[in-house]
Amino acid sequence: MSTWSVPERVEPPNNPVDERAALEDRLEFQRTTLLLKCGGLTPEQLVLRSVPPSAMSLLGLVRHLSGVEAWFHEYDGQPDHLYFWDYVPGAAKGFDADPSRAADDLASYQASVARSRAAVAGLGLDAISPGEDYTLRWIYLHLIEEYARHNGHADLLRERIDGATGE
Repeated sequence: MSTWSVPERVEPPNNPVDERAALEDRLEFQRTTLLLKCGGLTPEQLVLRSVPPSAMSLLGLVRHLSGVEAWFHEYDGQPDHLYFWDYVPGAAKGFDADPSRAADDLASYQASVARSRAAVAGLGLDAISPGEDYTLRWIYLHLIEEYARHNGHADLLRERIDGATGE
């Protein structure tokens, strides 16, 4: 893999048809923003860290958010799938990244997002997560918040790498 592709990002509509569409559109915007921040960079650039002692990098954020998507996976009743080779939920090593695995990490992220979409398709926003006390509505809001927070980190990381700024 020489560089990650730059995705096209669609602005969420100002007048969504309903609450579910608004949540899905906004989450998709945040997901694409993360990939946009990584677009055009080499694997070696994707693993550059912000400032010592932080282990945070753009690829580390992608790896972390692969695991965060698991909030949705609870709804499909399938076994947990560890979306990258050394991820341990809750461990700081989730942010560690190896440039030789950048393509695998992107594929894992995309698989995690696809599983999320499929796991909640057709469910109502009041559906309670199995084994938890969270509604699907709350999980959408939580993931939008999580992505927005980390996309702020991604802005700073990208600016440090090549000076690129903006949304």
